[in-house]
This record gives sequence, C-alpha cells and structure tokens, in this order.
Amino acid sequence: MKSSLVWTFLLVLLTPAAALAEVYTWTDANGKKVYSDQPPPNVNARKLNVRTHPAPMPASAPQPEKKAEKKAESKPVASDSAAIAAANAKIKEQNCKQAQNNLSTLQLNGRIRLPGSTALATDAQRNEMIRQAQKDVQTWCNK
Repeated sequence: MKSSLVWTFLLVLLTPAAALAEVYTWTDANGKKVYSDQPPPNVNARKLNVRTHPAPMPASAPQPEKKAEKKAESKPVASDSAAIAAANAKIKEQNCKQAQNNLSTLQLNGRIRLPGSTALATDAQRNEMIRQAQKDVQTWCNK
C-alpha cells in the first residue's frame, strides 16, 4: 500500500516534467533518424517543438450520435428510477404497518417495559411513547 502510494505520488510529480521535456532529432551514421531528450556531442541535432496545444472546444450544436446516446442512456435511468420508487414505496408501506402495530400495542397494554430494560414505564413515559408512535404513524402512513 505504501509503495503504491509513493509511486503514484512520484508519477504525479513527474508528469508535468515529461510534458516540458526537450526532444532532439538527428540522423546517425547508418542513416537512421534518432530521437532523444539529449543531443549527442559533435552531432548537428535539431530541437523539436513537442508542446501540445489545448484540445479544440466542441461545437455548440450537439451531434446526432450524442443525442441518440443520451436517449439510450435515459431509458436505463428511467427504469432504475421506477425500480427505486417501487422499492421505496414498499419500504414505506412496511414502516407504516410497523408504526401502526407499535401504536396499537402501546394503546392496548397497560404496563409497558422500557426499551432495553426490565423496568416498567410510568404513565408519563407510556404517554410519551404513545405520542411518539402517533408521530411515526403520521410520518409513514401519509399518502
């Protein structure tokens, strides 16, 4: 992990330097064209301009292929959205039923144990639990 982090850091540092490197070209004794970042001594090497130019801005009017791609991409997104909406509706329905069951249990039972304890709730605590259960029913069961 540490090693890959170091190499990534070095790569990021060296990338701009590679973009600014000088390139020379010359013809060797065998007649082959040679490219290098350092010219050899006693050879008439020519320095090349290898700076890159910024990419041209795309035309303002979208191409027909891109419109077709967007339409093709929107179909899966729409189906995913519908699936997510259905799943959310199912979860909301389950939460509504659970909230109604909790409220019914609190209203029907006179003595309620406090959550996570063996102690019985006082009337004030029970009433507060009922109020919270009613809020939960309103939250989950409103359509």
